[in-house]
Amino acid sequence: MGEGYFTALSEHFVEPHQKEKMLLMAKVESYAAEAIEPLLLKYDLVPRDFSLLREMGREGLKKICHLTWEEFIDGICDNFPKYLIEFGDLEEMAPKDDLQLLKILTYHEVAAIEFAKLERAKKVNSTDPLMKYMEG
Repeated sequence: MGEGYFTALSEHFVEPHQKEKMLLMAKVESYAAEAIEPLLLKYDLVPRDFSLLREMGREGLKKICHLTWEEFIDGICDNFPKYLIEFGDLEEMAPKDDLQLLKILTYHEVAAIEFAKLERAKKVNSTDPLMKYMEG
């Protein structure tokens, strides 16, 4: 779903650097989803169809299409930390064997928040946390 959301954002924001950053965020979402696929298999969980998830993500654009880039970035800084709480709760109830993969999921949110903070501060290296995340 996140991949579809950020891909839609890459089409929404007009500046080339904004488009590139949203496409990178889409890749981060895809990386995180792929990282936890073994857990889906382990627990016999079936994710929703990829095309449906992508469309659900694209629907999220409706909620923010009125925002400027700066307002959108502020929204990441303000709203994404709540996902860290949810991921932390998931880690707490998970068996130790699952923690390594779940931490990959959690860290994708950390990287997104770090990106947004750097972007808000107008740092040229704002995408560094995203790139580092995907390097493993």
